[in-house]
Amino acid sequence: MGKEVSWGNAQACGILGLCTVVIPLSVLNLGWIPPEGAPLIIPWLLFGGLVQVICGLIDFRRGGTLLATPLVLFGLMLCITPAVGEMVKIWIKAPAPVPPFLHGVGFLVVAAYVLALLYATGLVSSTVFTLVLLLDVGLWLVGLTFLGVVGIGVIGWYLLLIFALGMVYVACAVYLNELFGRPVLPLGAPMFKPPSASVSG
Repeated sequence: MGKEVSWGNAQACGILGLCTVVIPLSVLNLGWIPPEGAPLIIPWLLFGGLVQVICGLIDFRRGGTLLATPLVLFGLMLCITPAVGEMVKIWIKAPAPVPPFLHGVGFLVVAAYVLALLYATGLVSSTVFTLVLLLDVGLWLVGLTFLGVVGIGVIGWYLLLIFALGMVYVACAVYLNELFGRPVLPLGAPMFKPPSASVSG
């Protein structure tokens, strides 16, 4: 009695939830599967997003914010919300697609946040920093393409695909490194040091 139950590290699971969403979306938008296959991605969006949100909340419970924040944000904004929207569109047999403007704004809002995430990951790992940089550039390109500002969204989707494939490696590294208590798969040294705390006189 009185024994405190500790929470396990759910980061690897949450990262894989993100990857299982970004990879099918990238493949679809790159034209590697036909548009009629789009409804098949809805379960990946829904449950991949749910995994991210659950794992993000667990990470918050464990005191983490670096991965917890993007997992909850991406899970809700980029996965569950679009999945529910697509399901509603199918149910009501909507004749028109979702206006590209809505997609564009959503991508750019997340891209703006990822700038802060980019700095934070640079304090931890050069590998994760590089992958998040690809993510951010990809989000800006896709978002601006949806808004009609640039027409190179295909490059953005390639960057998002490379990001997701790289994050599969990160998820494996997080899992194995914690399991064995040593860096089985390296993630690289931090890019820079955190700013030193100011000393009050």
